Amino acid sequence: MKNIIYKYSFVVTTMLNTLKIAIEGCCHGELNTIYNSIPDIKSLDLLLICGDFQSLRNKCDLQSLNVPFKYQRMADFHEYYSGKRKAPVLTIFIGGNHECSSYLQELKYGGWVAPNIYYLGEFGSIWYKGLQITGWSGIFNYHTFIANHIDMEKLPFDSTTIRSVYHQKLSNFLKMYMMNHDMDIVLSHDWPVGIEKYGNLKRLLKLKPFFKDDIQRGQLGSPLNKFLIHYLRPRYWFSGHLHVKFEARIVDSVGGNDEKISDPTANSITESNKEEISLDMDDEEEEEKDDDNGVGFEEKFYFKQHLNSTKRPRNDLTPQRDVCEHATEFLALDKCGKRRQFLEIKTVEVNNTSHPSFINPGKLYYSKRSIAINKVVEKYLNDNRQDFTDLNTKQILNNPQLFPLVNELMPIIENEFKSMQKNITDEDFFMVPENFQIVAPTNDECIESKLKYYPNNQTLEYCEKFGIPKPVLCEKSDQ
Repeated sequence: MKNIIYKYSFVVTTMLNTLKIAIEGCCHGELNTIYNSIPDIKSLDLLLICGDFQSLRNKCDLQSLNVPFKYQRMADFHEYYSGKRKAPVLTIFIGGNHECSSYLQELKYGGWVAPNIYYLGEFGSIWYKGLQITGWSGIFNYHTFIANHIDMEKLPFDSTTIRSVYHQKLSNFLKMYMMNHDMDIVLSHDWPVGIEKYGNLKRLLKLKPFFKDDIQRGQLGSPLNKFLIHYLRPRYWFSGHLHVKFEARIVDSVGGNDEKISDPTANSITESNKEEISLDMDDEEEEEKDDDNGVGFEEKFYFKQHLNSTKRPRNDLTPQRDVCEHATEFLALDKCGKRRQFLEIKTVEVNNTSHPSFINPGKLYYSKRSIAINKVVEKYLNDNRQDFTDLNTKQILNNPQLFPLVNELMPIIENEFKSMQKNITDEDFFMVPENFQIVAPTNDECIESKLKYYPNNQTLEYCEKFGIPKPVLCEKSDQ
């Protein structure tokens, strides 16, 4: 099929320890098309979707979707939610900037949005068949990040909160920052700033010539992801958002503070992620940009003078790592549609054959480290609200090495992680339960006209099991 590109990574060991994985860019609710586009889907182990999933359960959910009214439609997901259809392959996704935001808020820490379809959460990490898959949802926005509001957006969303609800927050950046450095796959919706320098830039600009100015200004993508991809160094990093296929390869020398390949954008001006693509359903050519994320003169001057987020954190702030050569393969894909490169199939080597998820294939397992991080960070936020909101977010954005909470919370997280390792010997305790329930009305049953929250059993069970504070879902009428 024309829309599918096969890409096989080099495998040194036996082919028995590999997984066949499909990666999809932006979903936009087109689940039927995506599943039908995968040849021999029964042989596939896993499908990963890089955002704009649109898990709309009923017509009321459209009120939480940041899409112009004339383009709003239910698409396919509601049939999977109601049980009319079932995903033919395990599907894992993160959120983007066109989502059913209220449903994803109800699953802050992740969970099943439908049978066989798993949301990683605002931040989350799971194991499947020996692979660790981590991701964080949303896109970068300068104003929201700098404002550093700690409370979740409330229903009904207004013209501001329907956008800020999917903007990446400092708390989730902190969680990603403190993840382990041997992850297999990381998912993000928007690209890391500067990633274009590691791939075929000439081809990218031929396909998307209007990217040129943003690239020159260091605005194409997220400065947070720029830091994370060089710091975390996963084997694979998959993204969507910009509606174009792009591949890159970063080779780092682990153990030093300098990149093996210099980054020409190290001193560029990174202002904000302006790439909130408007969904012009009648136009298959260039997507226009949403300018509501533009920054003012003060912020432009700040970034021009100060921003440099490519430097490595100092060793006293981060765990020591062995000296070795390590490469990260980056892949971004298009949105689902005709004549678009929205799907790619990879054969990925499994390195950890001793993990319970490999021994017990077919089941998801929580990352213990992600549990420890959620527990420690969320308790800190509850107990130290003012201290957190008073953090100098401009300084952190300028240089994540100077994020003071990393030093403060990392030892606590390590102790929490070691405690779980020591005290909980039954590995199946960390198995993700298959506890999906239809909580909100299905599309056929829905008679409501007002969008409301439906507290989710999965979130409550996760919080109670691991001692994590429950998220506070508020509607403005509750105040």
